Amino acid sequence: MTKAIQLAILSFFWGACTSQAPQYRQPVNNQDVSQDTQGSATPVPDEEVEETLPEDEVDQVLGEQIEQGNLMVQWIHGSADCNADANPAIQVHQYSKTVYILRQNKCTNFEAPFIYLILGESKALLLDSGATANAQTFPIQTMVSNIMNQHYGPQIGNVELIVAHSHAHGDHTAGDGQFQGQDRTTVVGVSQAAVAEFFGIADWPNQIVTYDLGNRPLSIVAIPGHEDAHIAVYDPKTALVLTGDSLYPGRLYINQWETYRTSITRMTNFFADKEVRYVLGAHIEMSNTPGQDYPIRTTFQPDEHPLQLSIDTVKELNTELQGIGPNPMRKVNDSFIITPL
Repeated sequence: MTKAIQLAILSFFWGACTSQAPQYRQPVNNQDVSQDTQGSATPVPDEEVEETLPEDEVDQVLGEQIEQGNLMVQWIHGSADCNADANPAIQVHQYSKTVYILRQNKCTNFEAPFIYLILGESKALLLDSGATANAQTFPIQTMVSNIMNQHYGPQIGNVELIVAHSHAHGDHTAGDGQFQGQDRTTVVGVSQAAVAEFFGIADWPNQIVTYDLGNRPLSIVAIPGHEDAHIAVYDPKTALVLTGDSLYPGRLYINQWETYRTSITRMTNFFADKEVRYVLGAHIEMSNTPGQDYPIRTTFQPDEHPLQLSIDTVKELNTELQGIGPNPMRKVNDSFIITPL
């Protein structure tokens, strides 16, 4: 879904086999903020997490210490009446000591993207900035600043914030303007060339590189196909894989079929010998009923599929794509829907 493409809203489709075309989730451009509805602009931490977060537990996996995380959380999922919605504009969940997961309220933007903050010793990485530019209705920079100040304390002056993106679509970059011009903050460009230059990917998309946040090396895997500059991020410290719009519980929109197939194979092969606890994407569009998704522009999803997927889901997607072959085809699976454009 590139910004230049205006997708038609087609008929909503629940089953795997029908002559009806599927309904597509339209892109949200940086300028497309007029569709945002008013919601609470006060960031509120996830109280449930404050009670259950482990202090500094680790698992011994493959000879390395994996920072324990917690996904026992009820994500905000919109409201049947957004005018009466009392949920915050941004839900904050502290997954572990050094990883935060933020979700935008569907009543501020139906895309409700998930945003990830990883804290290293000298740098912090924010992956995506949300679907809304307006800092009053969506105060993403204020929220991130508050989290970092609390985490780093007096050392905050020595820490740089890197605002990068899973990919360039507007529902993942609209909040960039809130970070531009801020002290100790770098906003990475969204073009494929800018992403490759920043992370040092000389052989795009084949080269997998390491980006260090200060005793916190991350693996950056180029996975174009949904969008030209798409990346996945692997954090060995928590064994989390962040896959943006390339894999999540929803409609996997594929703009470049062969490129996408190759990218998913690259990602599958890279993780073959890695410990992976969870695969975390940028949206939830599936319901808890296998193979059934919510309609496009839904602002209330009371029976959502869990955010987290497993490495087996990556393998499943790769197997499906290789089985389909070079000719694009829509395919409904329990946790995702392959959706060529």
